[in-house]
Formats: sequence, structure tokens, C-alpha cells
Amino acid sequence: MLNNDALQQLSQLKTNLQSSKDIAQGVVRTTTKRFGFIKLDDGREAFVDPEQMLRVLPDDRVEIEVITNKKGQLEARLEKLLHSPMKRFTGRHVLKGNAHFAEPDLPMFTRWLFIPPQERQLSKEGDYLLCEIGRHPFHNQGKAQIKVISNLGKPEDAGIESRYIAARHQLPAEWSDAALQQARDIQGNAAQQLADLADLTHLPFVTIDAENTRDMDDAIHIEALQSGWRLTVAIADPTRYIAAGSPLELAARERANTVYLLGYSISMLPVELAHDTFSLVPEQNRPALICQMDIDANGELNDFSFQEALIRSHFKLSYQNVHEFLEGNSEAIDAPAETHQMLRELHRFAQVRGDYRTTHALVMEEKPDYFYQLNDQKKIERVEKRQRNLAHKLVEEAMLATNISAGLLFKRNPGYGIFSSHIGFRPERVDDVVSLVKEDKPDFYIGDLTQLANFQRLLRTLRLNLDQQDLNAPLQAVLQRMLQAGALSFECPHHFGLGFEAYATMTSPIRRYNDFFNHIAIKRILQGLPPLAKEDTLIEKLQEQIALGRQACRQLELWLCCQYVAQHAGSVHTGIITQINAHGFSARLDDIGVEGYVQLADKDAGIKPTFDPRRFSLTLDGKQYRLDEKVYVMVNSVDADKRRIVLEQVDQETVERLSVWNQLA
Repeated sequence: MLNNDALQQLSQLKTNLQSSKDIAQGVVRTTTKRFGFIKLDDGREAFVDPEQMLRVLPDDRVEIEVITNKKGQLEARLEKLLHSPMKRFTGRHVLKGNAHFAEPDLPMFTRWLFIPPQERQLSKEGDYLLCEIGRHPFHNQGKAQIKVISNLGKPEDAGIESRYIAARHQLPAEWSDAALQQARDIQGNAAQQLADLADLTHLPFVTIDAENTRDMDDAIHIEALQSGWRLTVAIADPTRYIAAGSPLELAARERANTVYLLGYSISMLPVELAHDTFSLVPEQNRPALICQMDIDANGELNDFSFQEALIRSHFKLSYQNVHEFLEGNSEAIDAPAETHQMLRELHRFAQVRGDYRTTHALVMEEKPDYFYQLNDQKKIERVEKRQRNLAHKLVEEAMLATNISAGLLFKRNPGYGIFSSHIGFRPERVDDVVSLVKEDKPDFYIGDLTQLANFQRLLRTLRLNLDQQDLNAPLQAVLQRMLQAGALSFECPHHFGLGFEAYATMTSPIRRYNDFFNHIAIKRILQGLPPLAKEDTLIEKLQEQIALGRQACRQLELWLCCQYVAQHAGSVHTGIITQINAHGFSARLDDIGVEGYVQLADKDAGIKPTFDPRRFSLTLDGKQYRLDEKVYVMVNSVDADKRRIVLEQVDQETVERLSVWNQLA
């Protein structure tokens, strides 16, 4: 038996051996192969062999011993599992012999996970599943087991795509009992909470929206003044009934916004409230937060004020009918003469205000919208391409002016609201922007592009000088890809993308949480109350959830579009180049709005294009491909499961010949 001295010596020896090891922590990075890597906190990367990869899952945080293998590469020996973020996932039920597995729908992860016998009753081969990790493989000899949470359906089920995508992104769709009870209480007592409001029901407000919209956030009224217009915008006011910290407010904060998946929407607030109690439905009295603005004859916003009031929308008008009316069809709107006159004033206001923004701010480029009409199986039956019309523009100008007013109010009262910001070019790309502008426009004074005035001047120069479009358009296309994404902020940064010194959205409180929050903030300013206490992580959580919803919408749209395009293999289209890499380019099809990929590099044939990463251009056989250029393509193949559309470039003669053939057929 060892004495105490011997035990101490062994313990010291073990400590010395441990301290001599290169121990590090990092995150597992899977690949489409059996091996993987650990991205270490100190910036190094260590190889993980296939046998050890069986013990870990994507993005696991682990502690490893770093060794150097015979090839001189850093290699990992797994020591500890510190954290595993992979809790739930979606996938398909697959069979291999008599064994049952879930095939996770995860990028760069091709391993199947075992379904134990007690979990197999809920599904059959081919079914889509929502699962969670029941047993992690790290401590189970590399064998993971999963638990089936729910069977989402079969591939042929109507609407399976939207249910699957919602589950894949874990979009919250259920309401707590407390939130449901609060919603019932609001519905039962809504009329009793309106007595103390200023009465503006005599003003003939109108709502202008899509024909089938039910969650109507805004109504508009305008009157002409000698020096311009008085624009009054009424915004639905759910904060009249939902207090900060209440179950519905917490649920709205978690959801961040309403997610409009094709054929299936997940509302930020319960549908019965969003579509009725809060919605500015016609001929019903509703509480609203009012923004009244004075705009002069040149389109400049001179003054604004906010108040709470009771309003009544007199008419719900559709974009299409208002557009037809403004185009000269007086019978398109069945309403009194005063409503007709107000629509004409709104049109004049929008024209003047649009001209003002073009000169003094920035106007976004016009892009068409694509509407996907679904059949009974929730598949795309047809695609309608629509350009924004006159009605869209007048509503846009009214909403922009309202949000500018909210931004200016919060700028004057720091600490209250959530701003919508945009910092212009991504900081790491500013040097590239400067060098490109100097090359293409050597006489142009650039200045400091982190300053709003200089950014505006550059973008206006590129967009407005039509006589220089041959030079400006390619440069503008490249610079557009170097812009930072918009963001939310408690601070008051400028909104470079729109060219505003302050901007805070408050016109969609039924659909967006930051707008809901800003209603509470505006009321607290009006009432002389201090700002709400802000959670440090609120902005980050909102942005993450908003991004998740957008990603879900894009993935569902692409999935359904792939199914639709698969029925039209061999069809030809015009397209616009949207992205370029070293091997080819992506193009958006003009008629249906979906993107596909054209591969130009052929490894087997030894064809290698020349790629310019600064200008995102590709040159092959003397032909240069640039962003936003028009191309002619044919649908080659579609992989709906992997959401990939493969296109083949064709010439204009082929397009014309096939078009004639299709007409004759």
C-alpha cells in the first residue's frame, strides 16, 4: 500500500503532466465529410478525426488537448464537453435496414441520429419531425439518441412546408394561459377604456392597404393650407390596453414582429386583437396615437405634435382602387366628394414630399413586388409581378414623415425610444469604397463617408445623373453591396440609407415590437413620465428574432419557388445578376423573382474565369459579368429538397427562338 508521501508524489506528477499539455477551449465546426475542426478561442484551428467527431454535435463548446500530428498539423483530443447548444432540430425519419434514424436538417452536418424504439410510434419513414437530443454522444460512446417532440407531417401534406419552416426556426406560435386570459379581458372591456380620449371621430380618416389586409395599423387625413398641408396620421394603439410587463407585452417582445410566411402568418399579438379590437376597421371607433404634421409647399416638415385620441376610419380603400382613381377613374372610389378631394391632396403632398426627399435626403430605388398565389395544397399556382403604384407612394410618404417625427421627438428626449439606424457603408469596406470612387470618378470630392452629408452626396450623384449612367450604374451596384444592414438602437445615430438625421418607426405597433415600445415611449413623454427601464439585451434579442423571421420567410419562399420552377424546366427567362463569385453568378428571374445560379467555371474542362473581388466582376473568354446586368438564362435543373435552382446562360437569339416556338405550340 502506498503511503501519503507516495500519493503526494503521484498527485504532483499528474499535475506536472497536466500542466505540460496544451489545453485549450473552442467550438466544434462540422464539415460535409466525416472529419471536423475545433475553432479555438486563441484563433487557432485543430483537426478532429472521424472517430472523435462521433462524440460531438455542431457548435458544441469543448475543452481539448492540442497535439501536433505526423503531418505537422494541429489535432484535437477531446477532454471535456462544456456546453451543447443543439437542443431541438428538425429533420426527416429515415430507415437503414431495421434501424430508425432522424436525418437532421442542419448545414454541414450529414450524420444520422438514432431514434430509440420508444420514440418511433409517432412517425414513419419520410415524415418530417421536430426532435430534441435525448442523449448526447460525448458520454455515450459516440452514440446519440433523440426524442421525437412532434410529427410535423408527410411531404405530400398541404402546407407542410410552412409548418416545417416555422418549427425549424423555432418561431413561437403558442400563447401562455396568462396571455390568452389577458386577450379575453381586453376584448370584454375594450369599450370602457375610451372615455378620456380626445374625440377626433369627425375627421374623415381613411385607411389605404391591400384588399385582404385585416391588421390595419394606420389611417390618414390631410387638409390643404395656404402654405402647404396639415397631415394627420392615426396609428392603432394596442398599448392603450397592454401595459409594459404584462403577459401580452412579454409575448410580443419574444416574437419581435409578425412573421408573414407564405400561406401562414404568426402574429405578434393574438389574431382576434390584431384583426379586430386594435385594427382600424372602417366605421368603428378606435383609440389611436395621433401624429399631426405641418408640411410646407416645398415638402419640408416644419412642425409636428403627438396626442392620444379616439378616431373613426370612414373608408377602407385598396391600393389598386386608389391608384385607378388617381389615374383618372373617378368611379374607382365610391366615396363622398370630400374623400375624393382629400385623396387628390394626398397625391399632391406625396409628389412634393418625394421631390423634397430626392433633393435633401435619399430615395430608395424602385423595385417590383412578387405575389405568390397558392392553391389548396399551399403550393404556388402562379406568380404576379407588381410595380409600386401611386397609392403605395402616398402612403409611404405619410408613414415616413410620421416616423421622422417620432425620431426627432426621441432625439429631443434622450433615453425614451428605439431608433431605426443605418450607418452607411460597412466599416471594413470604407477604404474599398474610397479607392473605387477615386478610380471611376477622380474629380469627385469624397470627404469623410462616415458623415451623413458626404454619404448622401455620393449616393445622390450616382443615382440622379442620368447622363453618366454608363459609368455610375456599375459603380453604384458594387457600392450597394458594401452597405451595412439596418439596425435598432437606443442611441440616436443617423439613418444613412434614407438620409435622415433621426428615424424611429412607430406606424406598425400591431406588427412590430419596436413600434409598440415606441408608443409607450411617446406616451411617457407626453405624460411627463421617466423612460422605461431598458434591458441591456433587448435590442440584441429583437434583432436576432427579426432576422430569424426573415430567414424563415426567405427559406419557405425559396422552397415553394423551387417546387414551382421544377415544373418549368427548360423555360427561358431574362434575369438580373445579383451576386458573383469566383465560379459563376446568381441571377434573379424577372418574371417570378426567384434566384438561381449559373456556373461558369468548368473544372473538368480547365476553364477558369478571372474574378475581381473588389468590383464583384467575372471575366471569361473576353466577356465581363457585372452586378445588376441583364442576362438570358434557361432553367436547367432544380433540387427542391436542397433549395437549389441551376440555371444555364443562353443568348438572346435562343430566347427569341424558344419564345416563338412556345407561342406556336
